[in-house]
Amino acid sequence: MDQALSLWFLLGWIGGDSCNLIGSFLADQLPLQSYTAVYYVMADLVMLTLYFYYKFRKRPSPLSAPINSMLLFLMGTACATPLLSAAGPVAAPREGFRGRALLSVEPGSKPFTRQEIIGFVIGSVSSVLYLLSRLPQIRTNFLRKSTQGISYSLFALVMLGNTLYGLSVLLKNPEEGQSEGSYLLHHLPWLVGSLGVLLLDTIISIQFLVYRRSAAASELEPLLLPS
Repeated sequence: MDQALSLWFLLGWIGGDSCNLIGSFLADQLPLQSYTAVYYVMADLVMLTLYFYYKFRKRPSPLSAPINSMLLFLMGTACATPLLSAAGPVAAPREGFRGRALLSVEPGSKPFTRQEIIGFVIGSVSSVLYLLSRLPQIRTNFLRKSTQGISYSLFALVMLGNTLYGLSVLLKNPEEGQSEGSYLLHHLPWLVGSLGVLLLDTIISIQFLVYRRSAAASELEPLLLPS
């Protein structure tokens, strides 16, 4: 696992999911988006823990356990912060934030609040991290000329999940009095993060197909050539 998966892929993935989690709460996204964001972060922590476990098992070090413990503590704290803040007292109704003309929309659409703008920015960072996280893994597969050690089911389910996730957001009816353009604008970073990575995941799927065919062809070659 520590040779097949790129560490930058895992770090970019957990960074994108962490920003997705925080941005979903701040930008008042759909409940399904918040619930899946919590699950994504938990799954990423498990994958990252397994990566470091296999990495340091081959090269034992007295500092590896404290470093891993501190890393997991910091990540857990960062992920739990928005959950604890969301569980606090219900805040008073927020007034529309009018200082940003860039995110203002036509009359009849839902205005952005200050908190939603912060969540929108964090969600945009999340979508960028999602897109960038695939590039190191594509490079690792290309350099190794192999996808051995990687489960294709992981990427197949991610592609299916992102497709259904994006469709669920697109098919949701806007709030009463909110235009479709305003609705899409509020959910734009999450749509880019879910649907935008499908192209890069398709490239990884092609790598699985090409390198598995190459490995199968090499196994059919004779070990001894006639003299």
